[in-house]
Amino acid sequence: MAVLQKSKSIYPFWGESISLITGLDPLSLQTTSEATYATMLPGISNLTNRLRYFGFYCWLLDFYFQREDKGNASEQYNFIRRAELMIAILMQSERKEVLQITGSSFASTMIGSRSEDFFDLAKGADKEGDKAVYWKYPSGAFGQYYFGAMRALALVAVAINSEGKEIYKVSLPHPRQKVSGKQLADAFDQTLTPVVRDLFYHNIKKGRLQELDIPVLIQYFAIDKIDSNSPEWLLYVSMLMDKDDPSQELEDRITFHRRNTILELLMTAKSNGNKLDWHLFILQAYEKKLVHSEIQNSATLVGWYAYKFNEYYQYACGAIFWAVLQQLYLNQNDEYLPEFVTDLTKSVIEELVKSVENTNPGNTLKEFLSFIPEKLQEEDLYNNIETKGYSNPEEVAKNGFFLLFRLYLENRDSIHALKEFMNRREMIREGNMIDGLFYLEAAESETLENFVYQFILRKIINRHQMVALRKMGNGSQATHKFILEDQFIRFIDTFPPRATSPRMVALGNLLSDLQVIGSDGMLTPKHEIILSQ
Repeated sequence: MAVLQKSKSIYPFWGESISLITGLDPLSLQTTSEATYATMLPGISNLTNRLRYFGFYCWLLDFYFQREDKGNASEQYNFIRRAELMIAILMQSERKEVLQITGSSFASTMIGSRSEDFFDLAKGADKEGDKAVYWKYPSGAFGQYYFGAMRALALVAVAINSEGKEIYKVSLPHPRQKVSGKQLADAFDQTLTPVVRDLFYHNIKKGRLQELDIPVLIQYFAIDKIDSNSPEWLLYVSMLMDKDDPSQELEDRITFHRRNTILELLMTAKSNGNKLDWHLFILQAYEKKLVHSEIQNSATLVGWYAYKFNEYYQYACGAIFWAVLQQLYLNQNDEYLPEFVTDLTKSVIEELVKSVENTNPGNTLKEFLSFIPEKLQEEDLYNNIETKGYSNPEEVAKNGFFLLFRLYLENRDSIHALKEFMNRREMIREGNMIDGLFYLEAAESETLENFVYQFILRKIINRHQMVALRKMGNGSQATHKFILEDQFIRFIDTFPPRATSPRMVALGNLLSDLQVIGSDGMLTPKHEIILSQ
């Protein structure tokens, strides 16, 4: 006999309960944006924000093999982890204002709670059992974040040692690439003295950092400070300005999107008061659309046009999705799905026709589109979408649909060519903006009312259900924002539309570390060195 306790069956046990988690991208429409900015800025990620870490890690891997007779994964991992924690303590002690430092929170706690004149690196870094350490991933932030970016730049690789174990190593110089891991390691090493090298190594081996050594070490291992007159600085510039895949040898597959993005970003700043503004750069690329044939770096600009295009599309759908969830929340009851969608559609249609003169719910989609005033532009519509607790769901959905309609009107002549461009570069994913607008193209002869009803049902409600089930797989965690059961829909949680982060903040940090832009976001004279590359 089943036993019920606190509304849960505890006997017999048939399976685990499902736990609901927040999840991200509930309509799975951001993947094309992510694939696009990954193509435009390879070797840079949203989690690799400090440029000197690239040189430091190259030096650390090279240094490890100089000082150790042989290595295996666990020994090398602890070597890396202790070094990362030491850097974090140095930076938190002497340069606390610098952000994006690996393990900074843990280091700050160590500093605040220390009772002796040294820091126990082994205790804070070595992974043993379930003890609290500065980083969970076995090979530290290097293995979790920086390795992927540095491998894309052909700076590091995984090798097999004599015992058949995987270890990290730096790349050696090769004619096909401007900068190798070994070159960066040597340049970083040139900034050190023999005494400092020995001290750093001694601390790693002993697992201790003496407090009195911190003022000495920070002069050499400050992650945010790069001497612009050093070979190290020049190598970072060459690394960023090299071809996207430095190991690529096939001529027809060589691209320079990262280099071109940096150049265009700086040129945009020069044309706008020397203020670095990546939002403006991407918006201008979108406004030019495919009209780039006479413009240098045209393929890169088209790529950023595609990114912004998909961002508008996924944000518009996200706004409509939020309106569905908010309306369910306000109703405070399970709703019969067909009736709920019908009622919401009528409310949204009322707002749409109220905003466009000479229209009515019986208009075909094509007729309604022809009456939309040109003053309703994409960026304004995007900025007008406000999903607060007090926001009206019908108003939010209206703006979401207007953004969809404007995207279609402004880009319908480009979508076929753009899809071919994105397919060739493997930037397009399921749920992309082009297929979404093909759906509008196919529905032009339908009534506005039927189009809105079907879009809400198919592209929002059914799509979220499919995406949530796909994400759950065979696991026990669900990202559902509503439950559908026997044609009734039940509210779980709201979820606002969100923009993706196209690695531009990280790129800005790298340029700041190079002193190409100042702390005020303005270009410095050093930007001319970049433009001359």
